[in-house]
Amino acid sequence: MSPETPVAEFLALLTKEWVAYGSEGVSLRSEIQAIAHAHGARAEIQIQADSAVLTVEEGHVVQTITVVSDQQITRLDRFTDLRGVMIRAKSGDADLEELSRQVVAIAKSPRIYPEWAKALGIVLFTIGFSVNVQATWAEVGFAALTGGAVALIVMVADRVERVSLLAAFIAAVTVSVIVLVIFNNADVEGGPILLMIPALFFFIPGDVLSASMFELAAGRITAGAAQLVYSIFLLMLLFVGVVVGTALTGTDTSVLFAEAVPAEFPDVVPWLGWVLFAFGFMLAFSVRLDDFGWVLLVTLVAFGAQQGTTALFGEVVGALLASTAMIATASWVSRDPARPPVVVLALCGFFVLTVGALGLEGFTALVSGEPVAGFTDLLSMLTIAMAIALGLLTGAVLVNRATR
Repeated sequence: MSPETPVAEFLALLTKEWVAYGSEGVSLRSEIQAIAHAHGARAEIQIQADSAVLTVEEGHVVQTITVVSDQQITRLDRFTDLRGVMIRAKSGDADLEELSRQVVAIAKSPRIYPEWAKALGIVLFTIGFSVNVQATWAEVGFAALTGGAVALIVMVADRVERVSLLAAFIAAVTVSVIVLVIFNNADVEGGPILLMIPALFFFIPGDVLSASMFELAAGRITAGAAQLVYSIFLLMLLFVGVVVGTALTGTDTSVLFAEAVPAEFPDVVPWLGWVLFAFGFMLAFSVRLDDFGWVLLVTLVAFGAQQGTTALFGEVVGALLASTAMIATASWVSRDPARPPVVVLALCGFFVLTVGALGLEGFTALVSGEPVAGFTDLLSMLTIAMAIALGLLTGAVLVNRATR
């Protein structure tokens, strides 16, 4: 049904765009309720991965509105602008009609960077991550080549809707064919899957998987289950693409899985890799360069905390403590309305924790004749994802208590 009252109309529009650009429901419920209360109404919301059901009681009118949004996570500039509208809407004297027009304008706003900049961002994103997979020149070279291929696929997918639906699968096939053709005809050390992951990392749903665990841990079963299924589906798309690429090149699947080779770079290079990664992230996901310092801060906090705590307490506890530090830092930074919202700050940190990459390695190991390693990686993926979720909850609680 169409909204019949001003508050319901604004909240429905705001919810639709918020879900589209951020797919983040953790804070949306409290924000929607605060806006409704400020304007003499009451609201409740049930949030899914790509939709929401909104109930608004305004005067003697009760409305239930369902909104569905296509995901546009690579337009985080819109999400940042939308958060500014949300802050202003919590004032009781705010003009909701004017704010509604601003929301519509945000939805129609052009990209803040040209198309080539997004492509460059994907390449930098890939290279920056590659040195944290294997710190070798071979890994960097493969990352530059396959990252460029993925960038071209994404640019076509942005223009052609049918291609966008299969972009992850097409990218996985393309990347696996490129890597395996070179691997089969040259002397390259390290497993091919490790050479593929940096370029496919743009599609790996580590953030969605972690968010699904966060929703489940917070008791939002339906939303969490939907996000978990969606993240596994994306991993399966990538996995099937790799298997198809293996078949097309006539490669024995047993060669896919192998241990990382010794590092060729000094220890400072992985840190520099995350700086490059964060800059590529800004371009690829349309985050304003004015916010680069804050995004980089949260990224390095996540990496530094993960390295330090994992060395002391192991991978699972390390993931929990690193995610706690990351979300606490992001929440603290975002409390200033002039700074980016939590989702924009934390998304790069989610990538640092690399949960989805473990899942792709696990599926690949299963078909590579390494069932024990495959099941171990998959179990690690779920365990670490849960640890990250608990860390997010812990960090959010700590920040809320500290700021009361």
